[in-house]
Amino acid sequence: MYRFFHRNRKRQAMVCILLHSLVSILWSDEDGNSQFYRSGLSPEGAVVYQQKLTIRAEQTRYLGLSQMIDRLEQDNRLNIIPSNFPKIAIYFDARIAPGLCTQTELIANVIKFLEIRGYGKAELSLVTFHLDDVTRQKLKNECPRYPIITSKDDKYFHPDWFHDSPMPPAMGDRAELLIKYPRNAKARLDSERKSYLPACLFLDETYWINLAIAKDDYYMGIDGAISNVTLNASGNSQRFREDFTMGAATAIEILAIPEFWEKHLFSVIDLSEIQIAGGPDFNAEFIRQEPLLLLSKNPVFLDFHAMDILGEKRSRSKLKEKSSTETNLFKFAKELGLGTAPSSKTVKLTIPR
Repeated sequence: MYRFFHRNRKRQAMVCILLHSLVSILWSDEDGNSQFYRSGLSPEGAVVYQQKLTIRAEQTRYLGLSQMIDRLEQDNRLNIIPSNFPKIAIYFDARIAPGLCTQTELIANVIKFLEIRGYGKAELSLVTFHLDDVTRQKLKNECPRYPIITSKDDKYFHPDWFHDSPMPPAMGDRAELLIKYPRNAKARLDSERKSYLPACLFLDETYWINLAIAKDDYYMGIDGAISNVTLNASGNSQRFREDFTMGAATAIEILAIPEFWEKHLFSVIDLSEIQIAGGPDFNAEFIRQEPLLLLSKNPVFLDFHAMDILGEKRSRSKLKEKSSTETNLFKFAKELGLGTAPSSKTVKLTIPR
């Protein structure tokens, strides 16, 4: 049994997964009332918007993105403005940059959209787990006014928010803990159980937007929107990555935390470049192009449809077929009440001429 603990005097949010059954899930508020509704799970939220980008011109891509967000707001009765969502953290994937990563152009277009809505540098932040110097400089050139937060910054994690598990750390994470606690075995052993979360995405008045890419993942099926803000965004989490059950279960556990889930505005997967095999590590041999943007209120549905597109590309390359309906990631998401991915639908949008 693996638990999630948020230590708070007024409220404790706990997610529990029994790995062999995944059947007894209950969320309670501070008064003990069950909460079964989740944003993004209404019929309006069970949609993945798809925009085909026929031209890679920046203005075309911006128009496509803004049309998708406008449609999302309309269908979900949202209005993304500072009075409704005071602060927004934009999480992007830069783990293997300058290889396959979130394009700075997409980040800049999201910022442009939010600036038109009244957001500025006091309300927006750019967040990623790791950022190399080249990508950092490129971001500073294209988005010069906005703060960048990484896992090296004090505000990224919070000591009260972590995933607790007895599973031992991966070699690299253990080495970091040895360096951090060279003479304090007790603190080191305590930290080995904890995978600290990207608390800067959801604490206080902050909401989050998720900008992901899509890669085939041998263990999880897809390394996409879900893993981008869960396993890939958390500390001491590589221990879960090479396990068919634990990787998917832990990712869904993190995503299902009420405080985390309810602060999610939308997720985007840019399929301009995708990796159809050899993931989650970068392998240029398996990079393919698909000029599509996918956007959804529910990252589970987003990954499901992105995995189907990956599957089509794999089939054309004569690679082994992978079934999204048989993937643990989506089975566990259903058990935890995050939606039935196969029942979601795609809405194709067209950029007005």
